[in-house]
This record gives sequence, C-alpha cells and structure tokens, in this order.
Amino acid sequence: MASPFAAPDSQQHLPQIPWASLSHIFMFGNGKGGVGKSSVSANAAGKAARSGLRTLIIDCNAQGNIARELGYKRAEWNDGGAGLLESLRTGTPLTPRRGVRENLDVVMGGPALGDEFGIFFHTLLAKEGPHAYLRLLMCLLPIAHEYQIIILDTPPENPSLQRLALSTARWLIIPVKSDGGAEDGLAQIGLEFSYVRFVSQLNPHLELLGVLLFDTGRNYTGIHADVRQQVHKVLGEDAHMFKHLIGHTESVARLVRKRGLLVQELADRRREGDRTIPETVEGLVSDYEGFSEEMFARALELRKEAAA
Repeated sequence: MASPFAAPDSQQHLPQIPWASLSHIFMFGNGKGGVGKSSVSANAAGKAARSGLRTLIIDCNAQGNIARELGYKRAEWNDGGAGLLESLRTGTPLTPRRGVRENLDVVMGGPALGDEFGIFFHTLLAKEGPHAYLRLLMCLLPIAHEYQIIILDTPPENPSLQRLALSTARWLIIPVKSDGGAEDGLAQIGLEFSYVRFVSQLNPHLELLGVLLFDTGRNYTGIHADVRQQVHKVLGEDAHMFKHLIGHTESVARLVRKRGLLVQELADRRREGDRTIPETVEGLVSDYEGFSEEMFARALELRKEAAA
C-alpha cells in the first residue's frame, strides 16, 4: 500500500480516451460568477432538445442553478448533486434524470458539490495527481454515446469542478457581461484552459469556441467594441466573438427563474394568451435562438476543418 505522504506517480500514463467521439461536449465557463452561464446552458440545451437532438446537461455547480432554470428546484427527485458526487466518488457511470424536458436529461448539481465534494476530491487529488481531473470524463464516457449534445454548466468559485469540466469538454464558450469587469474572469478561465490543454495535457481536444456577450443593450456598439478589445487583450487576437448576443431584458429574466421556464417556453405561453409575460420575451427568444444556432454551426464547421 502506497504511503499517503508519497507523491503521486508522475510517470503514470493517461488512460486511453476516444477523443474523436467526444466532439459533442460543450462547456460554459468563466472565472467570474453572474455572467449567464446557467441561463445560456439551459436555453442552448432547450434549443437542441426542441430540434430533436438527444441532449444532456451536467450541472457542476453547488448552487444548482440549472434547477431554477428548468423549474425542478423543489421537486422531490432533485438530489442536490448527491448522484453526481457518488459517481465521482466511486468512478461509476453518471445517472441522469431522464425526461426533464422532451429529449432533455439532467445530471443535477447542488449542495453535495460543496464541502463534501471538496473533502473527497482533495483525497483523490493526493492519490492520483492531475489525473484526478479526468474523473468526470471517465464517469461520462459510458453514457456519452446516448446523446447528440452534452452541455456542462460550471462554477467559477470551485476550481476543481471547473477543471473537471475543462478536462471533459470539446468546446469552451465564455459568456461575459459588458459591465467593465470582464478581464479578471477571462484571465482566470484562460489560465485554467492553459493548464488543462497545454501544461498538464489532460485534454488536448479542448478548444475555445468563442466568447458570448450576455445581458447587454443590443445597440450598445461602443461598449461592445470595448469588451471585444478586452477579450482580445486577455485571450489573444484570434479569440472568436459570437455575432449574436443575449440582450438585457430584466423583467423576462426574473420570470424565467420565478416560473422555472425556458425563454422559449415563456414565449409560447405569451402566444397562447398569457399577457403577464412581457412582449420583450420575443427579442430574448430571438437572441437565444440565434446564438444557439451559431454556436452549433461553428462547432460543426471547425470539426469539418479539422477532419479535412
């Protein structure tokens, strides 16, 4: 039995991973909270599911924000992340909640991913070294083939969970707000990206798909140009900015979480006659639809370029 004080074996080989079959895994991440990761994760997943694609969301957040976006926060079957923690602890396949929406399954997050996760992962990291960050991927692999789209929602306040997600994803999307505080969050996620792809080489498959402006005035072109400059300053001139953005519509954003409905679902209810939902929901639907289509199309284009 190895001593608990011994350093992990740095010569240990990485497991064989079928990276070519994992090009359908998208991660939303930033080093800063409150920039729309959960909202965009949920609505992009909803778009994929409505399009007939079998879709999975993995909520890696101890706050369990996806539960609020999809309206199951108080459901008796919401395990608060206990199932995800158990899979990570035992190395067994993830067990999603099936049919949260048609074609949409969820691996739930929540409080179990807080201190309890931290204690477990500290021990795993001491035992396995950086290879511990592949644990989420190993738990996902047995079921990954069941889905056409997999989306990871990640927390900035827990670097270990963020690295687990980065070590799993094919595509990183970084939502940012135009409130002047973008640089610190971009720098942090950039460092984590660099560690996972280049320093540790845990995930040579990982790419930055692009940066998304979230919760901003649609016509604030000067502010948008300033954010673009910040992005290129921190991430480099080649960092892609999505053409579509998510506009600022506070009344709709509040209704989304109050009712546990996606933006498209709110719009459907308004069209059916619910006038408590403001007309501005239509603009937000257009934003999410446009961005989601652009995101999936860009990933497909880059996959084709890589295969050529």
